[in-house]
Amino acid sequence: MASLYVRSHRVYLVDIISQARRRTVPPRLMEIVLTINVGYYSNFTPTHPFFSQRTLCFRLAHLQHRGMLRQVLAPALAGLGINPSSTDCQRVLQEVMESGLRFVNGTLSRGYHCKALHLQSVILVGPRTSNLESLMTAAALAISESEFESDNYGMVAATESSVKEMLKRFKVADGEQQDCMVCLEELGVGFEASRMPCSHIFHGDCIGKWLQQSHYCPICRFEMPTY
Repeated sequence: MASLYVRSHRVYLVDIISQARRRTVPPRLMEIVLTINVGYYSNFTPTHPFFSQRTLCFRLAHLQHRGMLRQVLAPALAGLGINPSSTDCQRVLQEVMESGLRFVNGTLSRGYHCKALHLQSVILVGPRTSNLESLMTAAALAISESEFESDNYGMVAATESSVKEMLKRFKVADGEQQDCMVCLEELGVGFEASRMPCSHIFHGDCIGKWLQQSHYCPICRFEMPTY
């Protein structure tokens, strides 16, 4: 396989996940939910990239320490085809750190009772090309990136019918307690929850909203049917 190189990278703030009952959360306990979306293109299909994604969850401290952030991001980027020892990987790490901290500081300065920030890293990658080929594909790449952003960053929703048919609602029993990985709030005994076909459970409203944007399970990337 030809080596892939990062052609474009941006980081966006997707959502601010507020703390229940507006309790103040110490910044050191803030969680970062990072969805990495990678669009792959080739010289043969410069305007029709193929997209893949990963979702990670880690503490704010990882954004503040490059080594800790690398431990979390490098394996995910490697799984998406980006060489963890490359300068491209270092660039992505640096931009995630800088943009993430900017969003965190902006959120805290506004006085939000924030438990977590959902960030999105949008990366377009492709093979290295000659200068002439780069000039020829630059316009197409700009168009594909614009289309990528306008199309919800490459995320595709699950069908409404599949959500109704494949998600099972139930009450959380003793021993099933865990955190909903969408809102990061606890799923306590007696809570109404929804179970995906992959067996991961979430608050019904949380996973419902998630699947309106992405057809992947937030934890294991099980794929729901799409339109």
